[in-house]
Amino acid sequence: MAEELFDVLMRLDSRLTSIESRMTGLESRMTAGFELVDSRLMSVESKIVSVDTNVAALRDDTLSHFDDVYTRFDRLESEHQALRAAVKRIEEQHESEN
Repeated sequence: MAEELFDVLMRLDSRLTSIESRMTGLESRMTAGFELVDSRLMSVESKIVSVDTNVAALRDDTLSHFDDVYTRFDRLESEHQALRAAVKRIEEQHESEN
């Protein structure tokens, strides 16, 4: 009986050792995989930061151009109103002469 129990325990120990070695191999493969994923994510993150910086610069540049366009529109509006007033005065002078 003791010998059978010893044989069973030895087989169990052998199986546990086999399972442990497979788990160690799995752990090392998973660690390598996670390190690869981590390095790729860091690469993607750095690219996203670069894109974000470029988009922010583009946005600032675009807004600056819009500010310039609105400034020119304001100036043109003022000139247009001045020209309309001048044309109206000329028309009034022309009508009063006739």
